[in-house]
Amino acid sequence: MKGFKKLLTGILAATMIFSMGITAGAASTADATTTIKSSIEIDSKNANQDAPYDEKKAPIITYDYYKIFDADILSIDKTNDKNSTVAYYVTNGEFADLIKGTNLFKVTAASTASGSRWNIELAKDGITGEDIAKALNDDAIKGHASVKHGDFKSANGTAKVENLDPGYYLIVSSLGTVAAVQTVGDVKINEKNTYPTVTKIDDQIDVEMFNTVVTYKITVNVPQNVADEKPIKVVDTATKGLTFDTKNESIVVKVDDTEVKKLTWTAGTSTDAKNVYVTEIPYDVVYGNRGKNIVLTYTATVNENAVVLVKETNTAHIEYDNYSSSETEEVDVVTLGLKIKKVDGSNTTKTLTGAEFTLWDSKEGGKQIPVIKVVKDNGEVIYRVASKEDLTAEKPNGDNIAVDENGLATVIGLKAKEYYLQEEVAPTGYNKLNERETCDINYDTEIKNKELTTFSIINNSGSILPSTGGVGTTIFYVVGGMLIIAGVAFFMLRRKAIAD
Repeated sequence: MKGFKKLLTGILAATMIFSMGITAGAASTADATTTIKSSIEIDSKNANQDAPYDEKKAPIITYDYYKIFDADILSIDKTNDKNSTVAYYVTNGEFADLIKGTNLFKVTAASTASGSRWNIELAKDGITGEDIAKALNDDAIKGHASVKHGDFKSANGTAKVENLDPGYYLIVSSLGTVAAVQTVGDVKINEKNTYPTVTKIDDQIDVEMFNTVVTYKITVNVPQNVADEKPIKVVDTATKGLTFDTKNESIVVKVDDTEVKKLTWTAGTSTDAKNVYVTEIPYDVVYGNRGKNIVLTYTATVNENAVVLVKETNTAHIEYDNYSSSETEEVDVVTLGLKIKKVDGSNTTKTLTGAEFTLWDSKEGGKQIPVIKVVKDNGEVIYRVASKEDLTAEKPNGDNIAVDENGLATVIGLKAKEYYLQEEVAPTGYNKLNERETCDINYDTEIKNKELTTFSIINNSGSILPSTGGVGTTIFYVVGGMLIIAGVAFFMLRRKAIAD
């Protein structure tokens, strides 16, 4: 009995740890059955172990309580409940069979003056409180409880129910956690709870160009015990430089690397210069994967609203019943660019205008990277990497990059890598470059300096003439030598003819 009593006075749950105490008072004992009223008070200010209590953000938690066993209190010691003597029982034979079927309890039939009853004891040593709470949290067992679905809610971090008869109660929170507690006087509980948690990563490095598709993964850790009929809502908040794929069933849901569901984002709603996207993991998926990680995979595209050298961030959080998790750490995507400065080869302080370039991905051959001209609200002209929608039949490769009157041009929406500029039009009176110029964009340098790297492109004045020497000169000398030899031979033969 003492071992059973010790177990039953613990607060038991796979994801909830309770500490309980009996209100202090003068010790009293009684030899006959003692009649008292009890209360259960739960302090949920420490409900989230990962964050301090915040009344404004704290969820309103609802607790259902079920009286599983009736109790005869034979004696009570208010200074130490372990010294109290309590006998637990049920009065329904079918209920007794359900309790026996858990294999955790020894059930003994008995007769009393008031009728039949079945006394309850632990079946063996070593049974844990977690085992008991899990076994009693069964719909059939809860259906036989003498008190069913009575509920009380937390207010300012505290929930309390009073005027309870002595017994052994099962408590289930709206967050899905389960506890078992005996009521021998006033019970005070400090709740520490593990809520569903969420983490988020992307599969990209920190730098992406416009139109690049970024794949994100959200991992939702589901508690062992979940709230009845409660889905988990996933909320992703992103800057407007990212466009989410909101097509039907664009979110792949996996558990243990096996696809279990496909979900869809709601259309993004705008708030505080950001877009908010929402989806729900349905209850059947949540319930069927208790204690596991549910992984959501989805994509977003870096769009033309992305600001160069400014992180395009997004975070995710989950909402579960009345609980809202903290935001995940920001996942960043940064877009870079380059500046062109056209200068005179003999005087690099002199800038040149009239030059036009195209952008390529290799020194020779390769693919052209289309860009389009954009005029900003302040009149500044820049060039950004084009999307498919930007290109037309008239301009299948976009626009040439033209330097302005100061010899400058800016291109944005690039990665940290090598790009190559091919001169299409040279400044008037200057030689057109006959090979592509290399522009190596370094992420650390641009982020550290908080500005785009400027590449000086040199042009020389005059015309490019064919060079002398080489095979042309060799042939000239060879042919000339042959003519000289032929001339000498003719002269010698002529002299011999005269002599004869």
